[in-house]
Amino acid sequence: MRTKTLLLSAGALLAAGFVSSQAQPVYSQNIVGYATVATPGTGGTLYMQACPFVIGVSNGANEVYGLNVNSNNLPIGTQILIWNATGPNANTFSLYYYDPSYEGQGYGGWWDGSDENNNVPTPVLPPGQGYFFQPTANATNTFAGTVAVSVGGTNKMSLTGSGGTLWMVGSVVPYAGDITNANGLNLNNLAIGSQVLTWNATGPNANSYTLSYWDPSYVSEGYGPWWDGSDENNNVPDPTLSVGNAFFVQPSSNYQWVQTVPSN
Repeated sequence: MRTKTLLLSAGALLAAGFVSSQAQPVYSQNIVGYATVATPGTGGTLYMQACPFVIGVSNGANEVYGLNVNSNNLPIGTQILIWNATGPNANTFSLYYYDPSYEGQGYGGWWDGSDENNNVPTPVLPPGQGYFFQPTANATNTFAGTVAVSVGGTNKMSLTGSGGTLWMVGSVVPYAGDITNANGLNLNNLAIGSQVLTWNATGPNANSYTLSYWDPSYVSEGYGPWWDGSDENNNVPDPTLSVGNAFFVQPSSNYQWVQTVPSN
């Protein structure tokens, strides 16, 4: 289908499936798709995620994880942590964990982390917002919905850089690969000294961040523009993301992240 060909030809939409939202020969400006993401739950593993699609009415966690279809997508006790970048609770997480024990008594299935008797609203997980996901058992979820940006459309995410604000974000378009790919994630034109933190969920560096900060000072000397946080002489590769990943970005000045879905 035409919309599928257009997206995949950009060479950046990986690990996700796409179909036209209308039958040929009428081409829709919207794209529906899916991305299957496995999150093994052994050892309390934390995953840094972002929902890659518009799902349901509100992008509530019950819709994103398909509780009405497959309750195994969200094991009981699973925690979701949403970052507060600004406001009265800035630089803290809001904690939600799933416990449907009292759902039949009208309490609902979501509780905060400090008091099981204190019911909180279902967390909302829109495209572009990052969150931590900690399942209590192996879980595989298929995110299925509509791409937030139509064919030929552009999304602009404004991130203030005052006061060292940390933003936990994800791509609003299900792109994957090099974070600086102009035809995909396009996290370009950051001010010098801006930082990107990607999460290591597993492996030898599990439960830690990989810190990269932007300093093009030595590009002419062949070092490349990305550096780690401890040694400016130690160049690190460009950060990369998979579909459904999130990351922290700390722009050193106000920044607008612009992403486009190609039309041809």
